[in-house]
Amino acid sequence: MAETKFFGARIDPKEFEIIEKVSKEKKVDRTSAIRILIDRGWKGLQLENAMEDYRDGKISLDKAARKAGLTVHEMMNEAAARGITTEEGIEDLRNGIKILLGS
Repeated sequence: MAETKFFGARIDPKEFEIIEKVSKEKKVDRTSAIRILIDRGWKGLQLENAMEDYRDGKISLDKAARKAGLTVHEMMNEAAARGITTEEGIEDLRNGIKILLGS
């Protein structure tokens, strides 16, 4: 495990309340609650960035999935849930899946 670093920060009471809620719900200390929130927030940002790039046609579905840390199927579901459509055809998707599977 990498060396941990100390980080002190002033936060609003509302944010502190969120940390307290996560701490109680997950039965962990505040530091662990902050780590959970940072991890989930980071994953959410990665997903949003991947979705934007996919929606804008900058990357393919398989690349967006890789960027977001999801499977192609999960990424397809995320895109559908957001109403994002694509010009990619079924053959493009098959080729992407083949690349991901290394075949």
